[in-house]
This record gives sequence, C-alpha cells and structure tokens, in this order.
Amino acid sequence: MRLGRREKGTGIKEKNKMELYCKKCNQKLTKGPLSQAKVSSINHGDEKDLVPLHQYVFLAEAEYNFEIPIDFLVNNKSLNLDNHTESIRLQGCCGPSEFGQLNQICPNCKSEIGLLIDDCWTPRFIAIDSNKISKKPLW
Repeated sequence: MRLGRREKGTGIKEKNKMELYCKKCNQKLTKGPLSQAKVSSINHGDEKDLVPLHQYVFLAEAEYNFEIPIDFLVNNKSLNLDNHTESIRLQGCCGPSEFGQLNQICPNCKSEIGLLIDDCWTPRFIAIDSNKISKKPLW
C-alpha cells in the first residue's frame, strides 16, 4: 500500500473523526461520528448552526471566550444531552446564552458535560470541556 492512499478501513480519511463518551458512566453522547469542520464552514450568524451537523471545531478556530475551560464546539443536534436540572443555568433572552456554567448533562448519570448556547443573538452550538468526556469508550 502506498502512503496517503485513501482505502476503506485505513483510518487516513477518518483521522479527524471522533465520538464522545461520558467519563463517569461511559454513555455514548454522540448521535454518530463527528468530523472536524473546515474553518470556512463556521457560521457566526444569529440563530444559525455554528458548524454543520455531525461536525466540531476547536475553540481557538471559532474565536469565542468562555469563563470556564472549553476545548471544542459541536453542532447541538449532534449530541444526546439533557438540560441541567438547575434552570438558572439555562438563562438567556430566548434561549440559553450564559458563557460561564455548564448547562448540559449526561442523560444517564447526570454529570455536567457541556454548555448549550442557543439564543436569538448567538449562533447555536454546544461547548465541550475535554475533561468531562472521552473520545473512546473507557470500558
């Protein structure tokens, strides 16, 4: 096999794909594999998806500032997460827009996982702290 050849199962084309799992209970959180979005596909428009479905972008590429550790941003329709039980974490004008507290939890064990941003003056996405998830099943 020649180097760089794109054959099924080699992992070359799949290099930037990942799935997310809860570190506490190993629950799969993604609805399918996530691929890295091109910077040119980032949409900062109000009430628009920041990145396309089943894609993610590293925080540095999206140029947002958070008050908490965040590593990457994911299309909010690509994840299976629940809203936090503390409604104060879901405040905003027309939807959640608080950049300082995790407001999305694992549907299985209720661990805090991410931060949903979905307001009328922001694009829609979920911000993820890598310390809360695993990119592979832990067991």
